[in-house]
Amino acid sequence: MNKLHEAYADMFKRYGPVFMETTPGGVAVVSIAERTALEAVLRSPAKKPYRPPTEIVQMYRRSRPDRYASTGLVNEQGEKWYHLRRNLTTDLTSPHTMQNFLPQLNTISDDFLELLNTSRQSDGTVYAFEQLTNRMGLESVCGLMLGSRLGFLERWMSGRAMALAAAVKNHFRAQRDSYYGAPLWKFAPTALYKTFVKSEETIHAIVSELMEEAKSKTTGMAQDEAIQEIFLKILENPALDMRDKKAAIIDFITAGIETLANSLVFLLYLLSGRPDWQRQINSELPPYTMLCSEDLAGAPSVRAAINEAFRLLPTAPFLARLLDSPMTIGGHKIPPGTFVLAHTAAACRREENFWRAEEYLPERWIKVQEPHAYSLVAPFGRGRRMCPGKRFVELELHLLLAKIMQKWRVEFDGELDIQFDFLLSAKSPVTLRLVEW
Repeated sequence: MNKLHEAYADMFKRYGPVFMETTPGGVAVVSIAERTALEAVLRSPAKKPYRPPTEIVQMYRRSRPDRYASTGLVNEQGEKWYHLRRNLTTDLTSPHTMQNFLPQLNTISDDFLELLNTSRQSDGTVYAFEQLTNRMGLESVCGLMLGSRLGFLERWMSGRAMALAAAVKNHFRAQRDSYYGAPLWKFAPTALYKTFVKSEETIHAIVSELMEEAKSKTTGMAQDEAIQEIFLKILENPALDMRDKKAAIIDFITAGIETLANSLVFLLYLLSGRPDWQRQINSELPPYTMLCSEDLAGAPSVRAAINEAFRLLPTAPFLARLLDSPMTIGGHKIPPGTFVLAHTAAACRREENFWRAEEYLPERWIKVQEPHAYSLVAPFGRGRRMCPGKRFVELELHLLLAKIMQKWRVEFDGELDIQFDFLLSAKSPVTLRLVEW
């Protein structure tokens, strides 16, 4: 299961850019990596697009009405999904919110760099780098969602932070195995289902504690309104059930940790093979560390490096959709209700879509070389069901890469072992070097 992305790459080589398979659960799934078909599927105009739910999440949350009023923003459909989206994501997707959060994010990023510095060996080697990026994800996402600093970047990681990081990893793996494997868990409480339940309950308990701590810090304390904005607006929204409020914050934190951490590891790994591009980034940055949006805008090589990493190694290599209308794909008429996997990552590695498609070439985003099918780069999804954390993760990656490149160049020996844990991630442990300029 952890090499599912490689299995699909092999099937595209064998069967071409459109093929159908039948899952162990008997569901027909159409996989596409052909550009025009992908663009048609992702351009679907539905106001309330239907995304195949993660059934194990649905089943568990419906069994716990004491905790969950719905199955959550990711898994709900139709009017319920639209209600949650309208009431939960407006501030998270706002450029104004991100701009207000930037000073706090600068401080959090500086603390992360200090943690990296104290973790470096004399030659610059950093062991278990992915654990440190997970802590950065935890501190920054909690800072955004809860409006409070929670200490995950202190030198020694707390037991609670380790437990949460492990539970999130198990949570995604259990979702992967339930989604793509035999659905035995639907008929009996298998080891897979028990693992999922344990991870869900651990995450719920720890994030509930963090929310209570954040609320107590908020009470009677004059803090920066910018970092309390999302948390307080969600808590105070009368249109939402309190159970939905808590579930949303839990889901945002869970998704944000993995997305940010994996994206940063992939970005630095790819950049390690381009020392010339690292020098280019360094030359575009100011000498001071408190970076504003104008500083980031003045470093186009940063954005180019990130866009190219999203093209080659997106954390979400394919997007699931259920067609809401009939569609002709690769000469085949596909009826509405068909489960489609839109393989954007595979399409981005096809020579008809990108010039020298298998190579990491950030310069393609500054001086375009045709073919350049930029619309296929969709690491956060596309359309109305796009990940609401897109702006946050992009801003944080820009800021972290800029700050790292101001201070160090990145070196990596060998190849990164990539596995599929429902999202793409690096196999632990990840070792790299941060060498001073």
